[in-house]
Amino acid sequence: MTVNDYSGLLDVGWRRSGRYLYKPDNRVTCCPQYTIRLDVTKFKMSRSQKRAMRQMNEFLATGKRPVCGIKEEDAPVEMNLKGSGSQSEQSKKNLKSHEVSTKKMKDADRPVLTKKEIRNKKFEEKCRQKNLDPDVVRTERRQKDAARQRTIQSYIDEARPDWKHKLEVKLVSLGGDEFGTRDNESFELYKNYQHTIHKDEDCRLAGFRRFLCDSPLKKEQRGGIELGSFHLWFLLDDKLIAVCVVDILPKCFSAKYMYYNPEYSFLSLGTYTALREIEQTQRLHAIYSNLKYYYMGYYIHSCPKMRYKAKFRPSDLLCDQSFRWVDFNSCRDLLDGSTCSNGFSEFCPGAPRPASPVVDTLLVFSNGSITTLSDALTEIPEAAENEQFLANVRDLAHLVGPDLSRVVYYFNELNS
Repeated sequence: MTVNDYSGLLDVGWRRSGRYLYKPDNRVTCCPQYTIRLDVTKFKMSRSQKRAMRQMNEFLATGKRPVCGIKEEDAPVEMNLKGSGSQSEQSKKNLKSHEVSTKKMKDADRPVLTKKEIRNKKFEEKCRQKNLDPDVVRTERRQKDAARQRTIQSYIDEARPDWKHKLEVKLVSLGGDEFGTRDNESFELYKNYQHTIHKDEDCRLAGFRRFLCDSPLKKEQRGGIELGSFHLWFLLDDKLIAVCVVDILPKCFSAKYMYYNPEYSFLSLGTYTALREIEQTQRLHAIYSNLKYYYMGYYIHSCPKMRYKAKFRPSDLLCDQSFRWVDFNSCRDLLDGSTCSNGFSEFCPGAPRPASPVVDTLLVFSNGSITTLSDALTEIPEAAENEQFLANVRDLAHLVGPDLSRVVYYFNELNS
């Protein structure tokens, strides 16, 4: 598969696992999954993300573990399920709501100010005392904050030769000579991670290679960079402690999977490796300007382990029906208010749906050659009479979309 074709599939909600491509049916699945991406040219680190970078540097410089790590999960989301909850539970909710409203209001005419409102009032009072315009002062402060904004690269540049540890981050092409030099070490790291974190006792080398080392993508040079599938190695004193499995595509750096040595969990490697992937994307963007997005896979609103992805701001989610990108804050409100039993929400309900491709002109592989579906059905009448097969073809073509007109489909029904 070409990198262009796979990039097109990402933008209609597909992902890959090894050579296997899949797309969830969000209306019926238990946990709707939405493609999430970040524009790295607009990215700004949060306090916790800066702390992850700072704690890594402190560890590399001194060897001391951080006192406290970074919270990399959110609390579970409570779903709005119709018909749930007893009268007593509802009474408790009403009582709690009454208590909250009582705390928030001293009396009808004099609400209690929040801390933020108190700070704003004090700030505005000081400005008036100095004959300053509060809005002008706020603008100047924002400009100063922007000038002081730390970048990921600024933390990387702090590294010194006399530090106690050395961390090397290396992008390695799948299947290359260098990739093979740490094949066994990478598998042992994966096996340790799966056993410790996911309690998986049956990790095999063949399965590891199918899942994380096989790729359908053809390598390609474009704009001075290599496109295709890679592993991003994190080498601590020449020892592999984390691996990110990624695809570099014409418009994006797509993160597929990450595994690490659980002994180094105190370094908040989930957050740290994601930041280094963003830095890699920024570096590639400087060479090839079309590549400016960081795709983080699927965002699952009901899964605490997945919600950390939205902390890399500003992020967008892909509408599952219109395939338009919508800013995360707007999507979060819709997801929080979803009335579907599984939490599904359509982000652009009024937007038109993309047109389905003309099925008769689909390219298919049939009995040793590439032809159109129409010609193949003429040669194989039993397939033309198979209504279920034809329905499956129409469904698949709709899910793939009209932009991949040169993709060749393979169906068992057209190959004896």
